[in-house]
Amino acid sequence: MADQQPSAHSSSQELEKLPDIESCDSNINEVWTEKTAECPLCKKTFDSDVIEIHAANCGLRTAEYDNNFSDPINTLQSSGEILNWISSKVDQTNTFSICVSRNDIYNRGMQQWQRQKKSSPKGRLKVTFFGEAGVDSGALSKEFLTEMIAEIETRLFIAGVDKKGKNPVYCLNSLDRNYFRSAGEIMAVSLAQGGPPPVFLREWCFQYLHSGDYDGIQVTTSDVTDLEFSLLIEKVNSTDDMSELTDEILSCGYTGKLSADMKSNIIRAIVLHSTMRVVPMLDQLRKGLQLYDLQKVMEMHPDLCLPLFVPGEKDDKVDAGFILENCHPVFSDKGSVKYTKEVNVMNFFQDFLQEVEDRGMYYHNGTT
Repeated sequence: MADQQPSAHSSSQELEKLPDIESCDSNINEVWTEKTAECPLCKKTFDSDVIEIHAANCGLRTAEYDNNFSDPINTLQSSGEILNWISSKVDQTNTFSICVSRNDIYNRGMQQWQRQKKSSPKGRLKVTFFGEAGVDSGALSKEFLTEMIAEIETRLFIAGVDKKGKNPVYCLNSLDRNYFRSAGEIMAVSLAQGGPPPVFLREWCFQYLHSGDYDGIQVTTSDVTDLEFSLLIEKVNSTDDMSELTDEILSCGYTGKLSADMKSNIIRAIVLHSTMRVVPMLDQLRKGLQLYDLQKVMEMHPDLCLPLFVPGEKDDKVDAGFILENCHPVFSDKGSVKYTKEVNVMNFFQDFLQEVEDRGMYYHNGTT
């Protein structure tokens, strides 16, 4: 029996029963639209069940991206770049004029710095010394900053036994006169306008200056720079009888038991008392460092700013270079026979020291 072939009429009827292609596309789009949504931030389409999570994260990423790349402070990568950046913040259209005498430059400089009401230290520093002719093209201002930074270090800070930086002096008179705030401004101006960096702070002081948080700072006995409290710590360490030291210990805020087995707690109280009492001085200094947004830079880049404020480890090794750099011979008049001989002697001395170094002939405890 032969197979029956479908007729053309029946085939056309079955095709009419199939759904229309355009209606299928419309249905698919409706289903897709119901299950997706557009992120209002990045305008991308996501499934409706994850769009909320994405939008939250997308918002955080956008804010983080804007903060990281809109502020040029975030791009600084070295101490030199920091100095260049704060230098660019100096207002070159205005001048901050200081007229002082060279006698008592610290007190007069502080007073004149604070009395300038018509201009701001954000402007370019211009210095004039009484009785001296000349226009400050930068040299006089750098000389003034050098003298003031040295005086600030000597008068407002005190070093410890280890010589690893200084703490502020506990001086309420200087605090009342806002000298520490002015000192902070002078430090900022010195860094921004070619003066010397204030590389004399202890590390814990710098940590407080950039963070403003004392609780997260670890201080030790080496951070005690006041002679009074350093001697008290030595007395506590060297005795088991605390009765003679009762008044001194109690004045440091210690309220625990006075006995030999509590030495560590007593010493800890002395350390905290010695350092915490100068925090108001650091607060004033911190306000002064807000000039040129320097304090903000310190907060964001503490590691890069550290070498500008805290002295590094010094190499105390005495070598040929050290001896010659600290040797100041007095020569005869240039052009004379004696002068030539004296220069030859110094050259021979230099060659001798360098030869000793090369051969390893170092003296130690009187022996070679």
